[in-house]
Amino acid sequence: MRNQMELRIKDLESQVSTMKTSQDSTKTELETYRQLYLEELKLIKSLRNMLNRTNERLSESNTKLLVERQQHQTLLRTLTMSPGLEPPNCGDFENNLVLNGNLTPRGNLVIPTLNPLPSYDDRETSLWEMQRELEERITRALEEGATEFE
Repeated sequence: MRNQMELRIKDLESQVSTMKTSQDSTKTELETYRQLYLEELKLIKSLRNMLNRTNERLSESNTKLLVERQQHQTLLRTLTMSPGLEPPNCGDFENNLVLNGNLTPRGNLVIPTLNPLPSYDDRETSLWEMQRELEERITRALEEGATEFE
């Protein structure tokens, strides 16, 4: 009877030891998951900030594009509405000023520069390309962040 009791006690001590080891292992695993969760929160916050900055830049680019479109339309309207160069007293052929080459502009005089501005289509294409590249960078950053989570 005494031997049975000693065996039973040893068996129970073994079970208690196993349970303590299991509990320690569970605590360690829980701590590991807690650390991973905190890292995930930091990464989410970082990605959120990156996305916000990217959205701000995208918004700025869209605003610039809109302003350039409006400027282009205004410039086109100005160029199509402004009269060309005409000599004063155009119908008076006896006027010496016309014969001497004294011509004055009737409207705004546009003088071409050596480095002309890119066309509206070129600027629009450039801005769309910038926007596409920005969206690709955002997607790549989000994918990298997702792979870090896994």
